[in-house]
Amino acid sequence: MLDRERLGKGLDSLLGNIVEAEPSGSMLQISPESIQPNPHQPRRDFAPQAIESLVDSIREHGILQPILVRRTKDGYQLVAGERRWRAAKELGMGSVPAIVKETTPKQSLAVALVENLQREDLNPIERARAFWELVEVFELTQEAVGKYVGMDRSSVANTLRLLELPVEVQEHVSRGTISQGHARALLAARGESAQKRLCQRILDDGLTVRQTEVLASNGKRKTQARRRKGNNHHNTRELEDRLSGSLGTKVQIRHSGGKGKVIIHFNGNAQFEDLMAQLCKG
Repeated sequence: MLDRERLGKGLDSLLGNIVEAEPSGSMLQISPESIQPNPHQPRRDFAPQAIESLVDSIREHGILQPILVRRTKDGYQLVAGERRWRAAKELGMGSVPAIVKETTPKQSLAVALVENLQREDLNPIERARAFWELVEVFELTQEAVGKYVGMDRSSVANTLRLLELPVEVQEHVSRGTISQGHARALLAARGESAQKRLCQRILDDGLTVRQTEVLASNGKRKTQARRRKGNNHHNTRELEDRLSGSLGTKVQIRHSGGKGKVIIHFNGNAQFEDLMAQLCKG
């Protein structure tokens, strides 16, 4: 469970006071049609039943908490409150109460991230995307992200690794048709094709997480055996796995004739700095 108070304060201190508990700004009644969604909204899936429940509530009580928007050249863009905005559109409301706050796109993203990370129903892929935004846009290290969401660095890294799965598999995780445990097990399968095939078996045969781990491991061992024939180094795959697990990123070892190289993959400056900090310890 997230430490909500610490998350808000942590981002506030790290990002220069751009996250406010009570946004200040002018209150207006704005047509929902003049408001555009936030393109950096971490939440991608809005459960129809949740929206319907909110529609019923707004129909009876109205919108009790205004949405937060910022001005753009074409009107307004949502900062927070997308479910309320969607419900208002479904009801055909002519206007919604909105607080207009002057923010930059980066600040708008920060508020959206905080609002969504504080929700308990964020699915694993949405959470992974939110972590990715914090790492890539705000250049926070995985350790810093973990500190402010109550997770250790390795847990943040494992969550981010879900984004390495094929899009089709990520969609199953988002919908809950396979669990996060299944998804992590699939990461051990080598290659997108193997991951997709094993994902389909989970759906067709109702595999448990443990069964998935065994099948992914067996497939990996077969792949390792084929590779050992070619490079005469039976520990290469195991060493890559150990380094990948330790560093939280993809690692490749290439060698021939007693010489070679270790390739460490990184995605963005923040992850590079995080890797350097780990490699240079001591």
